[in-house]
Amino acid sequence: MGIAGRRTPESRSWMRDLALPGALLAMFSGLGLCWILAAPAGPEAAAVPSTAAVGAAVLLVGLGALPGLGLQPSIRVIGVAGGVWCVAALVSAWMRTADQAGESSLAVSVGQFADTLGEGAPEVVELIAAVLVVALASFQLTGRMDPPVAAYAVLGAIGLLAAAITGHPSQTAVGPVLIGAHALAAAWWCGCLTAMLVTIRGRAGWTSALPVFSRRAVWAVAVIAATGAITGLMEVGGLGELVAAGYGRILLAKLAGTAALVVLGARHRRRWVPAVIRHRSSETTSIRLAMGELLVMAVVLGLAVGLSTTAP
Repeated sequence: MGIAGRRTPESRSWMRDLALPGALLAMFSGLGLCWILAAPAGPEAAAVPSTAAVGAAVLLVGLGALPGLGLQPSIRVIGVAGGVWCVAALVSAWMRTADQAGESSLAVSVGQFADTLGEGAPEVVELIAAVLVVALASFQLTGRMDPPVAAYAVLGAIGLLAAAITGHPSQTAVGPVLIGAHALAAAWWCGCLTAMLVTIRGRAGWTSALPVFSRRAVWAVAVIAATGAITGLMEVGGLGELVAAGYGRILLAKLAGTAALVVLGARHRRRWVPAVIRHRSSETTSIRLAMGELLVMAVVLGLAVGLSTTAP
């Protein structure tokens, strides 16, 4: 009778296995909300593969940062994330080519696609970074090379920066700096939580890693809040446009989602983290709480991708 309500190791494994698909679905839900809020306009069609690309790059940043939390990531997971990123960046570049040519994706020629890449599309940097991730992970798995894990975080960050600073914030001198800091802080926060969720096995892992993550997350959230508020005000012409314009409505939704994350994070910092430190939180509880926070994060990330591809 006493063990009937306990989670088995198999059930905990299923919860972890659902983390990445669930997060991706939540990101697409956030992106879909952008089209609803900005109707009849909305994000570019290329935002769909871009969402998958951002998700993979964010995960790579988190996986590469795990040694700083006393953890080691799975190189296989890193390789798969790099492969997904590569495919998503290719599809995004192809759809961007179709949009620029005013044609359907099926009508785009290889020559047109090559011209888009030659013009310095941000996907070029993403593709190079993703291919390097896959190559390094392959060499590491076969024992021919042993690169530092941080290299994967650096490559993920480079790809994210390339995509982030080439949008409309780049039209001002300070815009790329602000949006770059915003993107990197968000990638570390969301990526590390995701990486912890798919990597940690057993309660001891949460006990050692979560307190360190929680202390550092405070600084990441501060950077996200400050840079997000400044860039949002720079892009929106006036407070009235926050409701009247589609871009403003998406921005409001993103701000609301971020505020909800801050509240949730503060609650976890008061309750979950102390319980983990005192060994009073089970592995199942930690997985469940991390999953809940991750899903909210993923929706906000989807909103962010949609916002970056929506005209102010």
